Formats: sequence, C-alpha cells, structure tokens
Amino acid sequence: MKKQRVICLRVFSFYILIVLYVTIFRFNFYYDERQLNLTLFIDLIRIFKNAGVGEFLRLFLGNIGWFIPFGFLLPMLSKKKSLIFTMATGFTFSLFIETTQFIFYKGVAELDDLILNVLGTAIGYALYKIAQRIFKMKLQEGTGSLS
Repeated sequence: MKKQRVICLRVFSFYILIVLYVTIFRFNFYYDERQLNLTLFIDLIRIFKNAGVGEFLRLFLGNIGWFIPFGFLLPMLSKKKSLIFTMATGFTFSLFIETTQFIFYKGVAELDDLILNVLGTAIGYALYKIAQRIFKMKLQEGTGSLS
C-alpha cells in the first residue's frame, strides 16, 4: 500500500472516530425521550429567531462542515470515485448517525442534518475534484508534458 494511501486511510479513520464521538458517543448527552424532526428547517428557523445568527450558523455550517472531509477523503480511498457513490455513502453514514441518535436518545434525529450532511459531502467532493485538477496541472508543469 502506498505511503500516501496509508496516511489518507489513517486521517479518514481518525475523522470518522471524531464524528462518531461528537454525534453519538459524547458523554452526558441524553434526552429523556426519543426526538425525531422530519419538518425541514423548522428548528433552524426557530434557533435563528430565538438564539440568534451565531447559533444558527454554528448548527447550519457545522452540519455541512463536518461532512466536507468525508466527501474529500472518500474518493481518495475508494476505487469508485463518482459523485453519486460519494454522496450515497455520505448519506448512508449520516443516516446511520441520525438513526443511532434516535435509538439511543443521543440527540435529535433530524432530516435537516441529513440534507446538510449530504451537502457537505458534495462540497467535499467538489474540493477533491478541484484539488485533483490542480495536482494534475502541477505534475504536468513539472514534467513539461502537455497531455
């Protein structure tokens, strides 16, 4: 296995563990009852009105931001490098988190989170494609190749 791939795999594994810790394995974070929110963005709007822009942006951008590394790193490790595969895998991981939160009373399982997480995955994938093009151009410049 190439050294870069091993490093990428370690970074991805560490990232997954951090996301699971923050979303599921956090200590002292239990609800008395299961909470499920399937109404799009109603809680985010309520938070915007009641808690302000800062808390809204923390939650909104946080859900997107936590999944950008997923969309960036997965195509580097997978033989399947398509946007559809990456987003489907990001969706599945996010659905696992939301379902686990619901089952174990570890947070509010929200459709918003699922959508924003998949959006973050797509942004990460776009950044991966941009980085791939830049890296390819740098390699071509270094070798003098026009192909």
